[in-house]
Amino acid sequence: MFKFLKKILYTQIYINIISNAKETVVYTEELHHNGSSDNYEEVFNSTNKEDIYEYIQSIAKKSPVHYISILDNSPSYGAIPTCSQEDKKLHYNVSDFNNICTPNEWSYYTSKADLLELQGRYHKVGLDFVFSPFIILSNFFKDKIASDIAMYILINEDNLTLSIFENNKLLFALNLDMQNQDLDSSDELLMDIDDEELNLDDLASIDLENIDVDDDIESINEFDDIEDLDTFDEMEEFSQDMAEDENTLDEQSDFGVDYHRFSLIQSAVNNFYQDKQLESKFIEIVYIADSVGVNSELKKFLEEEMFLSVYIRKMDLTHELCELSKAEPK
Repeated sequence: MFKFLKKILYTQIYINIISNAKETVVYTEELHHNGSSDNYEEVFNSTNKEDIYEYIQSIAKKSPVHYISILDNSPSYGAIPTCSQEDKKLHYNVSDFNNICTPNEWSYYTSKADLLELQGRYHKVGLDFVFSPFIILSNFFKDKIASDIAMYILINEDNLTLSIFENNKLLFALNLDMQNQDLDSSDELLMDIDDEELNLDDLASIDLENIDVDDDIESINEFDDIEDLDTFDEMEEFSQDMAEDENTLDEQSDFGVDYHRFSLIQSAVNNFYQDKQLESKFIEIVYIADSVGVNSELKKFLEEEMFLSVYIRKMDLTHELCELSKAEPK
């Protein structure tokens, strides 16, 4: 009865936090008792913690009925294909982890230490729900995981959440950290620039105290060919060349990130095939939940190098987090 009265008397506010190394997104939905709703979001630099706390507190003050959810981004989160207490001991020390069993008899977990750290970080605002990326991924593709074997990947800014399902049964799962995984020689593709490469060792060997300032100023004065750009047309052409160079660097950077993602996925699949404890079956299909906007190169790598059929579905991660929060028993 009291819960029903709260829904009638107060606006229900769902505050959802997605945080990565660079930025923190706070997405909010307000559900009013007359049936209308509002939604909005703010993006913060992740280092501006006090600004994030103050913003969340300002929203929470609007109604006593509010729920704060966060996506688990701790290094320890994972999933295993069992709910058996004995079988869990084969994967981790059960006394050090919190875990939840799903209706499909697989479980997801996070270490108690990481949960305490997360709660401590947000103690000024309080957390009601901490959701695993694995449960978001399985919920997002719930129309697919009941089918034949396939791989499912949630691509976030800092990591990849990878799982393999067959007929609702989890076979394999990994959390792949983009930041901490070792880069291989393929990432040298980022340095494939036509211009002469900058040698950092040469920079380090420069002795600033021995620089002759007068000579350097004279050298700068000799660089007076900038007068050649004294027409608007030439200046515009120069600016266009600079913009094209910047676009090329951006494309190379995106290419390198996609190749790194591909390398992590390829390594994970190899682990799946080589694990003697698993009944490894050949994977032909991968479904990708894209929350960052990957370009076509990743799809191309997976199709041409691993012979996979790739299907990419755009995901609004903050919205999916909010939907899980609203579905939780209150």
